[in-house]
Amino acid sequence: MRVFDTSYDYKTDKPRKSKAGNAGLPPDSHSGTQGLGDPDKNSPRLRLDHELLWTKKLASGVLFAPTAPSARRDGYLIFTDPSEARHWYGSDAITSSYSPRSRTASLANAIASLNEDERSRYLDPPYTIGSAMIWPVRKKDRPTMNQARGFRSLIADRMDLTLECIRRHYAGEPESPLASVINAYADFFALFDGFKEFVEFFHLQDLVTPDYKAVRFYLPFDNFERSGTPATKDEYVTYREATLEFIEGRNRRMAKWVTEHHPEIEVRQ
Repeated sequence: MRVFDTSYDYKTDKPRKSKAGNAGLPPDSHSGTQGLGDPDKNSPRLRLDHELLWTKKLASGVLFAPTAPSARRDGYLIFTDPSEARHWYGSDAITSSYSPRSRTASLANAIASLNEDERSRYLDPPYTIGSAMIWPVRKKDRPTMNQARGFRSLIADRMDLTLECIRRHYAGEPESPLASVINAYADFFALFDGFKEFVEFFHLQDLVTPDYKAVRFYLPFDNFERSGTPATKDEYVTYREATLEFIEGRNRRMAKWVTEHHPEIEVRQ
């Protein structure tokens, strides 16, 4: 029996060896994880879990079914729409503890002041499915959502700020730091019948208010006036506690969905 385990750490997975390596998928250099090279590219189990979670009908009636091609060099996940057009997707960790290369001086000082228990809890937690997302990738459209989230300082790899940009896109509200990227991949966001469907499809309800009209931010929101990176120890601790709580909640939502829709799969938490 297949097992879906929300506690499984994809950093411990063993990639299948292939002469083709990881060629084929348009390269996406940003990654929030280390370990087996990059679990978002190299973990077979993560790719299978993505395929499981995101194969379901949209409100339009179209079956969204991103499928792993038989040869890894041909891509990570591919969805063929009703018009026979093919769309490529890659995996991304949507929460970050901030690696040394991505830390500002103030954040580096804040992290240096953490005690041993805090460092253990915040700096290298397991990479579970609740922290994983898929985004579209195309050679002609760079940066991708994955890259832009990581390298644009006003977002700083935060999913709450990313989701606010997506909410504004669906609402037709003023520009956001990710507007150009979201517009480049407008066909992906058009698959979903509005912000609510996007949130529910990807199990992101814990990051929005019950009426789906506003995002619940990890830190007080300043309308993108400053960098999204935490600047003090208190901000970092607040941010990490909020992200870990979000991952736990999303893991539970995913486990419930698999239990309800795939009774043939054993669900572990």
